[in-house]
Amino acid sequence: MHVVPEAVQDSQFKQYAGAKFTAEHRLLCKSDFDRVIKAQNISDQYVRVFFVGNFTGNARLGIIAGKKFLPRAADRNRTKRVIREAFRQHHIKFRNIDVVVMLRHGCTQKSGVRSDSLDNLFSLVENRCVDL
Repeated sequence: MHVVPEAVQDSQFKQYAGAKFTAEHRLLCKSDFDRVIKAQNISDQYVRVFFVGNFTGNARLGIIAGKKFLPRAADRNRTKRVIREAFRQHHIKFRNIDVVVMLRHGCTQKSGVRSDSLDNLFSLVENRCVDL
């Protein structure tokens, strides 16, 4: 059995302590999704990002990745991991914003969603929500 020293565990945890993605950062209710989808949006070739202010104290993320655009579950899961990781590392998560990322027609398993394009979209959302 391989045991990692406690000092190494603590240093690894401290490195990612500010970049968490917990249950407070997720949109879970259908009513929350509906409220966000009726609000403002921006898009690029692969994704559309809906956003609206909230009163929870932190940003929350919802993802819509349907079988129509990515029929294989492995591709959908990989895409959702990329989206969650981009959200987790971006400083938009410290705003009071609810965000829903929805895949568009151009998103296929070959093209995929790139984290740099998501960073650009999250930055645009953040700039639009300065007053929230």
